[in-house]
Amino acid sequence: MSSRLEGKVALVTGGASGLGAGIVERYLEEGASVWVADLDEPTDTRVRFLHMDVRDEGAWQASIARIVSESGSLHVLVNNAGVFSSAPVDQASVEDFRRVLDVNLVGVFLGCKHGVRSMKGSGGGSIINLSSVTGLRGQLGGAAYCASKGGVKMLSKAVALEGAPHGIRCNSIHPGIIESPMLRAAMRAGGSEADMERHIRGYLPMGAIGDPVTDIGGMALFLASDDSRYVTGTEMVVDGGMITGLPS
Repeated sequence: MSSRLEGKVALVTGGASGLGAGIVERYLEEGASVWVADLDEPTDTRVRFLHMDVRDEGAWQASIARIVSESGSLHVLVNNAGVFSSAPVDQASVEDFRRVLDVNLVGVFLGCKHGVRSMKGSGGGSIINLSSVTGLRGQLGGAAYCASKGGVKMLSKAVALEGAPHGIRCNSIHPGIIESPMLRAAMRAGGSEADMERHIRGYLPMGAIGDPVTDIGGMALFLASDDSRYVTGTEMVVDGGMITGLPS
């Protein structure tokens, strides 16, 4: 077992399942002490759990205060919690648009706000915000989701500029098609799961669906570790070439 995160304390929002759980697994493998903030309790007993709604500023304050009290400091914050929505812009409701922005963008803002406050007092750290390839390009039916994920990209750049003098780095990760229960449910909703998977693999230049531990967890590990000490304010795209273009 390697130890690239030995001695580091990390908080991962939405870490009970999906991409967040993949990041948590990789961090644990590398020696980090990991706290998970989620509405659902994780099954991994090696983590500390915080029941938290990322839209609640008071919950952020209380959660980070507890981490600092019990673990000494916060070195890595991964703002991963998010929700998905799909509707044509002329049919989308204002309520749903606000719901998506509240979780995906305001929740990340609150994490950055209180993460920076904590890290300023402890010598710096790394903030990693999960965006999406749809934060870099449009998507049919994605008015709310694209707006929220594009906002995460630009928020990360502003936080990077403000955090740099304090040793705080901030970057965004932009996943493409990554294996998850949500992906499988979407495939089944679209018809035959096997046919949908073949279709997806067909338009991915690398011909493969990404893995939450190896691919997303691996990128999150790089950004959390000292290997990326000179990397801040940038977008790390993990999509198998998806936004580069269609395969021939």
